[in-house]
Amino acid sequence: MAGADGDGPFAVASHMEHSCHGRVRMLRAPTQGGPDERSGDAMQTRLSTQSHADLIRSVIAGHRAGLPIDEVIRRSWSRCLTTYALDPYQSKRPNSVEHADLLARRQRIGAVLPIARIEMESLGKLLLHSQYSIMLTDRDGVILSYVGDPAFAATARRCGFREGVVWSEQELGTNGMGTCLTTQRPIVIHRAEHFLAQNIQLTCSAAPIFDMRGQLLAALDISGASANAQTHTLALVDMAAQNVENRALLSACRDYYVLRFHRCAEFVSTPGEGVVAFDEAGTIKGANRSALELLRFRDHEALCGQRVDRVFETPLATLLQLAARHRFRPEPLQSPLGRRSWFAMVQAPVESQRRALPSAGTAGSAAGSARTAESDPLQCLHSTDPVMQQSVEVLRRVIDRDISVLLLGETGTGKGYCARAIHAASRRAEKPFLSVNCGAIPEPLIESELFGHKPGAFTGAARDGSVGRILQANGGTLFLDEIGDMPLPLQARLLNVIEDREVLPLGGTKAIAVDVRIISATQHDPVELIAKGQFRDDLYYRLNGITVRMPPVRQRADIPDLIRKLVRMEAGTENAVDIDEALLERLARYSWPGNVRQLRNVVRTMLALRSSDRLTLADFNDSWLTGATRAEEPTMESGSPAAADVENVLGSAECDALRRTLEAFHWNISAAASRLHLSRRTLYRKMHRHGLARAVPTGLAIVGREREATHDEGGARAPPKGPADAGQ
Repeated sequence: MAGADGDGPFAVASHMEHSCHGRVRMLRAPTQGGPDERSGDAMQTRLSTQSHADLIRSVIAGHRAGLPIDEVIRRSWSRCLTTYALDPYQSKRPNSVEHADLLARRQRIGAVLPIARIEMESLGKLLLHSQYSIMLTDRDGVILSYVGDPAFAATARRCGFREGVVWSEQELGTNGMGTCLTTQRPIVIHRAEHFLAQNIQLTCSAAPIFDMRGQLLAALDISGASANAQTHTLALVDMAAQNVENRALLSACRDYYVLRFHRCAEFVSTPGEGVVAFDEAGTIKGANRSALELLRFRDHEALCGQRVDRVFETPLATLLQLAARHRFRPEPLQSPLGRRSWFAMVQAPVESQRRALPSAGTAGSAAGSARTAESDPLQCLHSTDPVMQQSVEVLRRVIDRDISVLLLGETGTGKGYCARAIHAASRRAEKPFLSVNCGAIPEPLIESELFGHKPGAFTGAARDGSVGRILQANGGTLFLDEIGDMPLPLQARLLNVIEDREVLPLGGTKAIAVDVRIISATQHDPVELIAKGQFRDDLYYRLNGITVRMPPVRQRADIPDLIRKLVRMEAGTENAVDIDEALLERLARYSWPGNVRQLRNVVRTMLALRSSDRLTLADFNDSWLTGATRAEEPTMESGSPAAADVENVLGSAECDALRRTLEAFHWNISAAASRLHLSRRTLYRKMHRHGLARAVPTGLAIVGREREATHDEGGARAPPKGPADAGQ
């Protein structure tokens, strides 16, 4: 075999490519032809491995000083050889932690995990079909969460990209996750820069995640088999890591004042904002990395412990007054003559007083709620499902921060129910809660519905004008369901309301100040909508203060508990109804494509038809679930025969419930809609879908759409009185 600097056909080490980023990439020399190609490939692999190992040892010995290898890589290689005693020739199988240890590590990292998961899924959409894996590790290099391109799945498994696998530098040498954690800096490890030859086909970009005191928490990594060093990928992962840091900091600082600042007002509440937490005495307790850069402190240790009024050269009383005013628009801080002002918002600590929630049986109604001082603010969302537990924990930490909340989930997963729980648990609980379904209001009317209008603002406008939902919710909470269906021009107006905290009614000339917390929800993927040009990215960043994913029923680990809870809720406190285990098991096996809404309707039907205070299989009609998929078959392609069957599942359960309610109220639409917690428009739509109609003496029938048209011509259109349109 030729030496490292020889001219033979297998002299791989001498064939190096210097990329535009100053990195080194091994070039595989062409193999000699022969009768046994597999034998040639095996020899090629052995020689490439040996050449890579020779290169590392030569660089560490100082014999390749002229090669453009980053000093960070040289030091990492040196640690691997001398400190960890690793062998680049070695084919090393990754170690994994036990499942119980993995769960404990996820628990220790707390709110960072669900927050990071949101960023990872967003990155996954951006990198779709790019053959990448996105991973979150803890500070020890253990992969806690994984999102990957299906096309890269086989390679990812071979490389050891799995939850529970240890990717520390000590275990697997120079690599993106491990070296990022060791150096505590963003880094790209490109192909031959890996220490172990088994990993030189990978390109890994990783960024660290710190807590508010500068302690290392985790690393976020994007790894793939790209032939080129992906500097834009490093920028993406570093920005995502910073988003996780900022949101985790806001979540952790519930006991402190939080000052969010920047030299430019428009950058406050964006990933580049500085965030500083301080106590009542004005002592700084924590900060994010952007704060260090903006304030020009070398590290957290230098900043923490300082007086916030001295750092910002603003009296502490002024900062506390900003917090007391509950303003959500950055205001300029006083600054010495000749210096640029900071623009800042200050959030007060979460109040210690606990507010109760609406009782479980009335949480879906706009009117009436029972509160007890001893209740957990988010007790009605309590669940044994890990995803729901994490979501509730995140919400509990920001409940009184007035941070915008974005609820994501399929229709019927409980987004409206969750929005009401957030409102009822916050300090705005005694103020109005207004719900607007952006997909249910006709486009010509949604602008006046939201922003209001002056008398005569347009043809058909109310004579006395209209206040609009935003002003009606002043002081309280505005829930915008199906925000993804809002027309683009109105998205721009909504963005102005959020930023300026002012509303200009149609036909008006003077803006009106408004203080409202906005909770939004959608069943669509906002990132996909942005990519299609159907949703403004700047509005998404404003609404996406905290994102909470409501899992579909088929993915929840607490389905039996959920069914029991719904039975208790629908039966009411005065009726104690049990459910037989055989029936519980039957219901738990179903995939519930309509989610909680569909499950609730089936429970209501069973309760209405029951013959005793114990629900059994005798109270259940199996034909309601004809064509159902099992829980082990959670996904299906739309348009398939199975999907068509599932679309008809509510044809019996929901239709029966609607018919009985309508007949009980003598087909009084308003009364029936109120009993079912639906808007009249939604009830008409459901009647039309199921072909429900009341026969009239002439032999004609007025059905959903025709009746709705008649109703609209009359000019009476009552707003929804409950959150049913909110996909609760």
